[in-house]
Amino acid sequence: MKTWKKALLTSATLGAAALTLAACGSDKKDSSSASSSAKTTVKLWVDTDAKKSYTQTVKDFEKANKGVKVEIKELEAAKAQENVKKDPSKAADVFALPHDQLGQLVDAGVIQEIPAKYADKIAADDSENAVSGAQYKGKSYAFPYGIETQVLYYNKTKLTADDVKTYESITEKGKFGANLKDVDSYKFGSLFMSVGDKLYGDSGEDLNGTNWNNEAGVNVLKWVAAQKTNPGFVQAGDDLISKFGEGKITAFESGPWDKAKAAEAIGKDKLGIAVYPKMNIGGTEVQQKAFLGVRLYAVNQAAANGNTAQIAAAYKLADYISSAASQENQFKDQNRNIIPANKAIQNKDYVKNDALASAVVQMSAPDYSVIMPKIPEMVSFWPAAKAVISDTYNGKIPADQYQAKLDQLVKDISGKK
Repeated sequence: MKTWKKALLTSATLGAAALTLAACGSDKKDSSSASSSAKTTVKLWVDTDAKKSYTQTVKDFEKANKGVKVEIKELEAAKAQENVKKDPSKAADVFALPHDQLGQLVDAGVIQEIPAKYADKIAADDSENAVSGAQYKGKSYAFPYGIETQVLYYNKTKLTADDVKTYESITEKGKFGANLKDVDSYKFGSLFMSVGDKLYGDSGEDLNGTNWNNEAGVNVLKWVAAQKTNPGFVQAGDDLISKFGEGKITAFESGPWDKAKAAEAIGKDKLGIAVYPKMNIGGTEVQQKAFLGVRLYAVNQAAANGNTAQIAAAYKLADYISSAASQENQFKDQNRNIIPANKAIQNKDYVKNDALASAVVQMSAPDYSVIMPKIPEMVSFWPAAKAVISDTYNGKIPADQYQAKLDQLVKDISGKK
C-alpha cells in the first residue's frame, strides 16, 4: 500500500496530470482535452454480470465523445481494492467498487479527489447519504450510481403489513429466520446503532469513536442471547431460503440480491417487502437499523501514465455511467435492478411503485440505516464483531462477561491498543 502511494505521489507526469485536471474548471477545456486525441482508450471495469447492461450506454458515450473508445471488462466489485492495488498502472481507468473500500484506496494513493465540477454535480443530483458514501475526510472521491440496504422479506399469507411493523409481532405470529450461530457482521453489527451507539463516531471516520461498551451495548448482547430460546426465532444458515419456501420461516432480512430467490421460494404474489421492524431491546422500543451501502465508480489516474486526455476522458466516463439516465437504465434492467442514488430517479413513479426499491429508498434514511464506515480499520471490525455476536448466541460468553467482551472489542477495532 505504501509502495503504491509513494509511486503515485512522486510521479512527475501523474502530478502534472492532476494539476491539469484541477485547472479544468469549464466544460469547454475538459471537452477539448478529451477530443484532441484521435485515439484515446479508456478501460472500464464493471461488476460481475453487468457488462451487457452497459453496452448501449457505452456506445452512446463513445458517440458523444469522438475519438474515445471504451474497453469493458467484468470484475467483482467487492474485490476492487484488491484488483486495482495489485498494479494501478495496469488496472482500469474507471472501476466499480463498494463505498466501504474508499478509505483504503484513498490512503493508498490509488484514487484522488475528483474535480470540483463533478463533486458539485453529485452533491446536487444524488441523495445526501449517497453523496456521503462517496466522500472521505470531507472530500469527494467517487461517483455514486446506486444504494443498497437490507429489507424485510415476508410471506403475506402468514403475516400482515401490520404484523411486520415490530419484531415481537413477527415472532409471536410467525417465525423469523436468521443466522446468529455464524453471524455476518454486516447483517447484525448494525443492531448496536439501533440502540444509539456509534461505530467510529458520528462521521464513521473517528478511529476512537466506537462506544459499544456501554449499557445499551450490553443490552444488545442480552437480546442476541435471548433469541436462542425464542420460539419465534429460527436459526438458519445456507438453508434460509429453503426454510422460507417450506414455511418454517415466515420472515427474514436480506438485500436485493435475494428478492428473486424469495419470490421463487413462495411465489411472487405471496412475497411481501417492508422496511426493518421496530424491536424491544433492554426494555425500550427502537427502530432496527441496517448498514447502508453505496455503489460507486472511481477513476484510477495511474492507468493513463500521465496522459491528461485519457484522465479527462475517464472522469467524463465515470460521470456518464453514473448519470440519471444511466441509473434509470440500471434500475429498469431486470438483471440489475440497482436502486438509484439519483434523487430525481428515486422520485419517479416506477421507483415508488416498486416494493423493493421503495423499501430500500426508505431504509436509506438516517432513521433506518447508518452509512457503513469506510476507514481502513473496518477490516478489523468485521471478524471482531462476528466473534462477539456469534459467541454470545452460542453461549460461549456468560452474561457477566458481556461488558468485558465489549471493552475488548472496542479496543481491538480502535486506536486504543
